[in-house]
Amino acid sequence: MRSWNRAARALAGMLLLLLAIACGEPQEMVVVHEELGLREEPHPEAPVAEKLPRGSRLKVQPARPWETEGWRRVMTPSGMRWTTLEGLAPFPLQGELRFVWQEELAVHSNPDPSAETVETLKLGDEVHLLATPVPGVAGYTGVIRQGTLLGFADTSALLPQKPTAELLRDEVRARLKQGDFAQAMRWARSARALAEGTGRSGALVDALERAGTEPASLQTELDFSEKARGAEPPRVGAKGWVIPSRVHLREGADLRDSIITVLSADAAVEVLDIQAPWAHVALVTPQTPWMAVDLGDFAEVRGGKVQRASFFTRQRGQSRGYLPIAALQAQRLSATGQLTQAMALEPGAARLELLKRAVALAKPDERAQVAPALIDAAFQEERYRLAVAAALRLKDPGAPAPSVRKEPKLDGVTSLYGCTGHPLEARVEPVEFSLGMKLAKPQGSVCAQVSGLESPCDVCLSDLSDYDAEAHQHILRNKAGVDQMLGEHEEIITQHLKDSSRLENLYAKPSRMRVSVKPGSQPGLSLYLFELPLEVNRYQDKPVLTPAFREARMLEALLPLGPAEGRWEYWISTLQWEDSAHGAILGMDATAAWKVMQDFAQALKKTPEAFLERNEYEGVVYTLHLSRHCGKCPTRQKVRPGR
Repeated sequence: MRSWNRAARALAGMLLLLLAIACGEPQEMVVVHEELGLREEPHPEAPVAEKLPRGSRLKVQPARPWETEGWRRVMTPSGMRWTTLEGLAPFPLQGELRFVWQEELAVHSNPDPSAETVETLKLGDEVHLLATPVPGVAGYTGVIRQGTLLGFADTSALLPQKPTAELLRDEVRARLKQGDFAQAMRWARSARALAEGTGRSGALVDALERAGTEPASLQTELDFSEKARGAEPPRVGAKGWVIPSRVHLREGADLRDSIITVLSADAAVEVLDIQAPWAHVALVTPQTPWMAVDLGDFAEVRGGKVQRASFFTRQRGQSRGYLPIAALQAQRLSATGQLTQAMALEPGAARLELLKRAVALAKPDERAQVAPALIDAAFQEERYRLAVAAALRLKDPGAPAPSVRKEPKLDGVTSLYGCTGHPLEARVEPVEFSLGMKLAKPQGSVCAQVSGLESPCDVCLSDLSDYDAEAHQHILRNKAGVDQMLGEHEEIITQHLKDSSRLENLYAKPSRMRVSVKPGSQPGLSLYLFELPLEVNRYQDKPVLTPAFREARMLEALLPLGPAEGRWEYWISTLQWEDSAHGAILGMDATAAWKVMQDFAQALKKTPEAFLERNEYEGVVYTLHLSRHCGKCPTRQKVRPGR
């Protein structure tokens, strides 16, 4: 009897539990997939009775033990329907807190960047990430605000920490060390927006923009001085290696003596004598990576044919000269060896110079070790252009070992406005020209790489004119308005003349072109350098230019043979700065080089805007300086009778 009572009580308890489950409270949920199909029966082959779009809210009944596993009841105005929990999430929606780290972040209707933008989040906005997975493009996740699904966004721009300018700059530094320039630019622009001005973050954005448009302009940041010393000076009779990026080999032991040539870092010399602070040396040619020479002016072109110019050989016969003893060290250190020495130094100029030297001279397989250390040090010193220049070395790991017969390669063409002192003694500095700018006097020998220098556009008075039907032309009747516009234009012209004269006084003409060439082991090729003046019509619907072939000039220079890791530099004075193309071509003969330049010029004539966005075209490496496009002025067109 007692056993029967225990069984009855257990059965009653189970019935009560089932009744509680059956009568449990429904759970409110929201559809997070693009749509949710409600079926007539609890199995996947059952007909779909109705579909609910994303964002729909519904109450899901609790599961009952006798019902099909995985299926839930949903009560709708049309009756009871069935669904699985896939594509549903409890309402209100919850998830991990995230902050927007870019200036603007598009929220899409679906997890796909091509889907419709339903909202735009701003830098610093708070959202939560949807925990429920939704099928779509990888990296796009649902974002929640106040428990409601806004849409889907790129999660790479959503981070756990609230963004600050300092955190963003740290992220830029980390991305540069990975060679990720796109993400680095993303965070740098956000840092600039948070700073509400230019300052440090603005300088960082400028450096990254130059890396994308003019990467060659940043390479001078990796130049280093004799402070990059890693070993003791050499003794008489021993070999020495050049420490700085460049050092001048002179005819005598005096800064006033003529320059024989310029030696690069790790150029090898034999020390013949030491009379401090000078060392009398002899070049060890096979161990000298490259030398720069000054070729002077262009050769003349007559009748469309290149007149052969003899190679500038003044330096070739002289293999001895004088160097500052401070520019030499007794050991040739590897990049990793220099890194070890640099990290043992206190932060400062000496450490930074040694790190620059390590990166500049690193072999491709060493760059990943030394470049991140320089990026860290450059950020610490707020030298953002230097940090980006180091990251560019990571981005370009270098070419594989050269074959037995390798062609030379054009490394870059730089157009320089003017220099203080001898160009071979000068460092290159960027100068951004603008009206009313404050130009500081350059310190030491400097060549200016000028951007933004353009002649002002002419004044257009069409808005102040009326058409006279009898005279069949526009007539200016608003004298006061005309006088005002002409007066304002005169001020612009005066300011431009004043500022450009100041620039020319600081950086004396002539302008110069610098061409860097990586030598090869294949003989027969020559280097052809050209200056092509351009006649530019600035007052049309789009830029129109005509190459002035009769005024074009070209020089042929014989190329030295040498190891591919070295380079040669050629400096040439130019006659024209604005409205000109300066370029270099590698070719077998002068006639073929002239034809290549003509083809380049004709292509430039057809689409000048496209050529402003790059610096290489079918074997021609070039720089352009074109006047600003001013647009078409109606008063410049004569009105035909009867119009």
